[in-house]
Amino acid sequence: MPLPQTTGEDRFVVVLLQLLGWAQRNTRALVLSVGAAAIVIFAVRYYVDYRYQVREAAATQMVGLRFQLSSGSAVESIEHLRAFLVQFSGTHYAREARVLLAHSLLLSNRAAEAIDPASQAMNDLGADFLSMRAAFLAAAAYEEVGDTSAAIDVYREIAQKVGMRVQQSRALEAAGRLLDARGDAAAAATVYEQLAEMTPEDAPARPFYEMRAAELRARDGSTSASSQELGMQEEATVEGG
Repeated sequence: MPLPQTTGEDRFVVVLLQLLGWAQRNTRALVLSVGAAAIVIFAVRYYVDYRYQVREAAATQMVGLRFQLSSGSAVESIEHLRAFLVQFSGTHYAREARVLLAHSLLLSNRAAEAIDPASQAMNDLGADFLSMRAAFLAAAAYEEVGDTSAAIDVYREIAQKVGMRVQQSRALEAAGRLLDARGDAAAAATVYEQLAEMTPEDAPARPFYEMRAAELRARDGSTSASSQELGMQEEATVEGG
């Protein structure tokens, strides 16, 4: 007599009974697993909610700080910005707070303190407006404290990495000015020649850059000639002695 064929429903019942048997034998492990999963889910949701609340609180405070800076004293804003950075250093508003802090410190004649927050806020000069603003603040702070070499390096970095010609020109002008001020006429002339090359021919600034480059080249040439003449005189004096 042939055996009855099993149906899909029969197989389902068999599997269900097997699962129930396994659950009975492993009740404790199952309860612990479910409890652990619930804890993980709760922790993840709590963290997500917490981060959202932190971002919202940071956004609200940043609005107040911007208004305070636009209408109040920079000195009063410094401690508020520092407190903000202590509380919200992990949010994306922290970089803006560092830029505002560096700006406030410069306005308060505390350039040495402005270097650190401005430098920390520099990130991607090629695509980030905040980084560009931070870089100009850092360079200005270096100028104020007398670190001319560091200021020139930052201005040159801005000119190399920022894609906007206006900002490139502004940075190169500052670098050329500082190079000229410290007596490096040849390097300053190179900077003004670069400015002339990148400036449209019909722009009013181009003749000025060309004139400054020529003046600096002439000064460098006369300085070199004077140095050579002085050297020859010293050699003649030694030989004559």
